Amino acid sequence: MTTTEELLQKEDAAWSAFVDAFSKVPEDRRSDEGVVPGWSVHDLVWHCGFWAGYVAEVLRKIARGEPTDDSQDWDAFNTIVVQDGRGMSWDEVIVRSEQNRVACREALQALSDPSDEAVDEFKGETYEHYEEHAAEIIAFVGT
Repeated sequence: MTTTEELLQKEDAAWSAFVDAFSKVPEDRRSDEGVVPGWSVHDLVWHCGFWAGYVAEVLRKIARGEPTDDSQDWDAFNTIVVQDGRGMSWDEVIVRSEQNRVACREALQALSDPSDEAVDEFKGETYEHYEEHAAEIIAFVGT
């Protein structure tokens, strides 16, 4: 079983690699679509930052013993998230993403014995998510 400290270390390493990847994108290309179809680096950074904050709330629900299964149209939800992010400056996206990341880490640390659900939610919306999109950003920068 993975410990909370191991999860936090993986998240930190993946976030650092994600930051390294998006930091290599020239300022004049951050809003260019195409890193994934229809999305820019700006969009992806906010997407990851938003989901870190989202999972923080999921982890808080788990801590309170509340249900977390809320069926949604995730593609439509992601469209709204991206549109909201497009209304933010690059600096605001970075600051809010970092705040959400900290909230997520704190929510995980608040769980005395994270359940399998909590672990899966954390890793899926943090380090696995950052790794996926860092690779896409690296490929985009190479184009």
